[in-house]
Amino acid sequence: MIQHTPPDDNPTAPRVILAAGLVSGLLYVVLALIDLREHLATYLVVHAALLALMGLAWRRAVATPSVLRWVFAGAVLFRLITAFAAPTLSDDLYRYVWDGRVQVAGIHPYVHAPEDPALAALRDDAWSRINHPELRTIYPPLAQVVFAALAFLGAGPLGFKLFFAAADIGVLAALIWLLRRTKLPPDRAVLYAWNPLAVIETAGSGHVEPVGVALVVLCAVWMNARRAKSAALALAAAVQVKLLPVVLIPGAIRRWRNPAVLVLVAVLVLLALPYALTGPAIGSGLFDYTARWERNAVVYSGIEGLLEWVDTGRRLKPMVGTLRDKLGGGEDFWNRVYTKVWPREIARGIVAVLALAWVVRLSFRRGLTAPREIYLGLAGVLLLVPTLHPWYVLWVLPFAAAYRSVFWLCFAGLVPLAYVGGASDVPWLVRSIEYGLPLLTAILCHRFCSTMRR
Repeated sequence: MIQHTPPDDNPTAPRVILAAGLVSGLLYVVLALIDLREHLATYLVVHAALLALMGLAWRRAVATPSVLRWVFAGAVLFRLITAFAAPTLSDDLYRYVWDGRVQVAGIHPYVHAPEDPALAALRDDAWSRINHPELRTIYPPLAQVVFAALAFLGAGPLGFKLFFAAADIGVLAALIWLLRRTKLPPDRAVLYAWNPLAVIETAGSGHVEPVGVALVVLCAVWMNARRAKSAALALAAAVQVKLLPVVLIPGAIRRWRNPAVLVLVAVLVLLALPYALTGPAIGSGLFDYTARWERNAVVYSGIEGLLEWVDTGRRLKPMVGTLRDKLGGGEDFWNRVYTKVWPREIARGIVAVLALAWVVRLSFRRGLTAPREIYLGLAGVLLLVPTLHPWYVLWVLPFAAAYRSVFWLCFAGLVPLAYVGGASDVPWLVRSIEYGLPLLTAILCHRFCSTMRR
């Protein structure tokens, strides 16, 4: 945990924070004027400078209304500047806009892939920027409702980005509320408000994450306040934005009584119902994504590499053949079984079991507050998933700021290195820095703090 004890009275704090904010604003203008993919080295250097300015602001911050107003104003300014830049690091935004346009045209978003000739009349100049147009959308119902509402209002990429930037300010507001309710210093909100990862991935790239993250933080606030029904509503809504918060359900159910569980189930069903009544309740692209995608992972990739070295496909194929001869059954069934003995499939099964074991263990761990359980649940699962894009870290970042997590704050600073890999996977040397340096820093910080307490 990062140690920080701001003075009770720091008259220079507003001036320092104002200066840091102005310099940060200029650096965001620089980033807004360049293609971050083509000038990746520049982006990484500026990102590091923004992290240093964030750290300076946090070190000088005091929890007074005037200082927090400057921090909040800076957060809004940075996101406004970045929202008007082209989303050069990711093209997910164009899929969102497309899904919204499809729904406004009265077409079910889960039925057709973007390249389907049935949707040819809806194509525009941005259509060619949609990633994997051969796949149907992966985004759950509440995300689709957001896309449809924005498209109905006539929003294009800029409108979507401004909305997600506003949602990220909502994350900040929810975080400040969480800090106050848990009696943690409100100045820790600086570690999210001015974090360049949050600014770039929400306002800059226009990712939908802040909608779900805000709901998860609200869920933590309400669980801490023992408002189970409100927490259930927020958690169900978050799951229907992105599926990652589903890992929080076991722990939540253990804490809640039946009425809250019924609210959770009812909201999950009601949000999916409009789509389920007229077609699929979820896009098939989600299953393609979970089965095929892998990028920037360490635990999963390490397990898969070990299984490739063992050569499970060659070694287990005779066993599958023996079972088929003894048990009989259709050829199609055994062909499907055979596909599951390859390293990729076994590795995915192993990390799924590990993730389940982690969240179940947390749900039965006594003395763990609800916000910390949410934080640890999301953090543990993110380290196990086969794909960890930089914007996925946003699910943990508000809690990392609240608890001053050395590992996750350092990881958030280094995860943009994942863009070094381009369209291919991130090189292992880069991943060793991206994951290893935060781990080493966390270990050294823990030992130093332990020594200082003696």
